[in-house]
Amino acid sequence: MNMHSAFRSAVPALALALLLAACGSGDDDTPPVPVITSPAEGTTFKAGDTLTFTGSATDAEDGPLGTSGLSWRADLHHDTHTHPFQQPTAGGSGNVTIPVRGEVSDNIWYRFHFTATDSAGHAVEVTRDVLPRKAQVTLATVPAGLQLTLDGQPITGPHVFTGVQGIERDVGALEQVFNGHRYTFASWSDGGAAAHTLSTPTATTTYTATFADQGAVTNQPPTVSLSAAANGVVGTPVALSATAADSDGTVARVQFYDGSTLLGEDTTSPFAFSWTPSAEGVHNLTARATDDDGDTTTSTAVAVTVTAATGPDNQAPVATLTSPADFAGALTGTVTLAATATATDNVGVAGVEFQVDGVIVGSEDTTSPYQASWVTGSYPYGQHIVRARARDAAGNLSAWSTATVRVNGPDLPQGFTKNEAWITGLSSATAFATAPDGRLFVAQQAGQLRVVKNGQMLATPFVTLTVDANGERGLIGVTLHPNFATTPWVYVHYTSTEGGSHNRVSRFMANGDVSTGAEQVLVDLPALSSATNHNGGAIHFGIDGKLYVGVGENARSANAPDLSIPLGKLLRVNDDGTIPSDNPFYATQTGLARAIWASGLRNPFTFAVEPVTGRIHINDVGEGTWEEINLGTAGADYGWPSTEGLTSNAGITSPLFTYRHSAAAPAGSGTGGFFVGFCIAGGTFYPASGPFPASYRKNYFFSEYGTRFIGRLDPANGYTAYAFSSVQDSPVDMLVGTDGALYVLTRGGITRITAP
Repeated sequence: MNMHSAFRSAVPALALALLLAACGSGDDDTPPVPVITSPAEGTTFKAGDTLTFTGSATDAEDGPLGTSGLSWRADLHHDTHTHPFQQPTAGGSGNVTIPVRGEVSDNIWYRFHFTATDSAGHAVEVTRDVLPRKAQVTLATVPAGLQLTLDGQPITGPHVFTGVQGIERDVGALEQVFNGHRYTFASWSDGGAAAHTLSTPTATTTYTATFADQGAVTNQPPTVSLSAAANGVVGTPVALSATAADSDGTVARVQFYDGSTLLGEDTTSPFAFSWTPSAEGVHNLTARATDDDGDTTTSTAVAVTVTAATGPDNQAPVATLTSPADFAGALTGTVTLAATATATDNVGVAGVEFQVDGVIVGSEDTTSPYQASWVTGSYPYGQHIVRARARDAAGNLSAWSTATVRVNGPDLPQGFTKNEAWITGLSSATAFATAPDGRLFVAQQAGQLRVVKNGQMLATPFVTLTVDANGERGLIGVTLHPNFATTPWVYVHYTSTEGGSHNRVSRFMANGDVSTGAEQVLVDLPALSSATNHNGGAIHFGIDGKLYVGVGENARSANAPDLSIPLGKLLRVNDDGTIPSDNPFYATQTGLARAIWASGLRNPFTFAVEPVTGRIHINDVGEGTWEEINLGTAGADYGWPSTEGLTSNAGITSPLFTYRHSAAAPAGSGTGGFFVGFCIAGGTFYPASGPFPASYRKNYFFSEYGTRFIGRLDPANGYTAYAFSSVQDSPVDMLVGTDGALYVLTRGGITRITAP
């Protein structure tokens, strides 16, 4: 979870305060003058340092301000965004310790904010920036060019990075084949094991992994076999499938041949190709597998006898969308949609249908040239999908011809209404849940669980917890028992300080709008490292009545795939915290690891469960390039840290949808299209019924913390993503209320979006 804050300059505020003090006034309208004394200007840091904060303030009317008029906080700035580091703290002094694990980028620094408020309510904030001390590290291999891992990701030696001194990095040197020779690990120059942790040094340093040459190895070629139906019909697709494996590597691709003619290829297992024969006769088909060393094997030929089509026409026409162009941007006004269509047999084209975001535009055009008029002003700013398909007189439909485009439209679809001031005054909100009576239970990071009732936030919290709220810790998740009306349990996920900082799941009995009785602790997760990020947070009940808990890997990537550790996972427990015996790893693990339902997650801050179907979508915050929406499946491994974004790696569940941290070139052309951001932080399913138009129902709405957009995935059309809206504050969670409105929780409030 990345927490943005607007940058503020201390100098203008201080100058204004001094000017007003000099001018004087008969009224108490002179702002106070705050001064930060520590950390001193020019202070630098390395990971592990403890920084002392001190500040004081004077006021022309009040004199020196006491601690009640002072507060301070600190943010970690990373690239173009920020993470909260020290939550707002009363008084003018305190200490913070820089974690040794967490952000590995060298493009980070800390900003301390100090606010003084006088008796008249005038507040002035000043800031002090503390920059990092850095060092360059080279990871080398002997011989050069061998593979290493850095924080679980593959690299090739020599690899150079610049890091903040004291930050811990995990390195590994594994057995491998290179240039036809097998190499085994011999030693690291620092004396560490093959896989160990480095602390970024204070000076430029080279760490060398030496490997032993075990001699030449002979690559084993892959194996491959082809399956296909014995008979086919001209113009009718024939499914071809190949089984391919490589005993000492991986299969890079499988190519399908008709004699010597290449039909096509597939680079992802299971290997398959749909072949549409165009000529009668016997076709001798083969599959050729190529492994990662370039060796090939051709399968035994499979004879397929193709005959002429008989009976009614079943051959589809072909349509090509000609306007707008794929990846067209900044579309405005009325756009002409155009397509060409041709028949592939003796039955002519009867018409062409155009759609935008899965909804027909106008009506089918039955006369060439095929066109439709699209009023883009009815569609929100951002990505939309335009497509066309042809129908012939026999009713056969062509495949869709598609273009991904961007519209310079309004902030909402036509007719929708948004109220960003529906609830204001929240403090560092993180998650929320809705009760059957429409109340909202809202978690604030500092430990207060607030209640919103009849559109108003109640003054008394439901419960206030003692939490460690450093960084991304704190009260980070809330949900209600699925039978809340008769079993009024409220479940929370928070960072407890009891016995050392660790995340915990507990429940409280609701008595009206406040809790009653003692806390019932259900799950205590392992002790946290010094890293304060990657805690996950979301908790929801599935339709199976089990409680699912999103847990981050605590900034240690090796935790995510390790099935003996519950970090970097989606957990599944009973409503009383016990572990169901039908969990996928119950029989092979012990202790809390038996609660693991899915693994390989980096920071699943939010996920959602679809009503009725129970489908789960897990939002996993990415590191370098990709944000992911994953389909929740029992026993799935989502690949972190070995993969990020789409993957064909064996045993890894690839994301359902993913978008980049930066725009592709040209914009819109990459996976995810025009969607760009660096922290997916909210998701909810719109139900099958409700006031939203039919095309929005059963959509999965998702939000982005950094660029603050709201998008939606359309399950009826291959989970294609469309733009929906945006918010001014950073979104952290979403839900659909009992009234059918879409509610967006931001750090400071709740936005309500209603249907036309």
